[in-house]
Amino acid sequence: MELTDILSVQGWKELAEEINKRFGMNGSVNDKQGLLVAASPAPANKICPSIKAGEQSRAVCATAHRHLAGLAQETREPAVGECDAGFTKFVAPIFYKDEFLGTAGGCGFLADNGRVDAFYVAKLLNLSEEEVNAWTASIKKLSRSDLQAAMEYVKGRLQEILTAL
Repeated sequence: MELTDILSVQGWKELAEEINKRFGMNGSVNDKQGLLVAASPAPANKICPSIKAGEQSRAVCATAHRHLAGLAQETREPAVGECDAGFTKFVAPIFYKDEFLGTAGGCGFLADNGRVDAFYVAKLLNLSEEEVNAWTASIKKLSRSDLQAAMEYVKGRLQEILTAL
């Protein structure tokens, strides 16, 4: 079974957009191989689109996603962590009849004590640290309770979607 057997790509895109609008983060839905099924069109910050656009730099996203998706699949609960650039990311597992189908979640924000690794991002994107620091000034920070609320929301929406089958 695939995610698109449960909901159309447009339906998953609507969920990704909900995540973006409610919490100000990059909303996304990925299949069990980690491939992007749907993403919110509005970026959470100015850095993430530049990272995702680069042939080499997009590994920052993929590596973090693979790790967190594996944890979420194993524990059957949302998993949270950071990508190499320093952004916080979470994914909630999508299971149907004990079959892991993928994840839904958000990224591109900072935990309340998090910070972007300006040196790393500058080297990755061929920018100056000053440019990176200017871009990071407006990045959304979430408290632990706000992050928990976002994870619970996504988990609840997935439950609604799966229960409707």
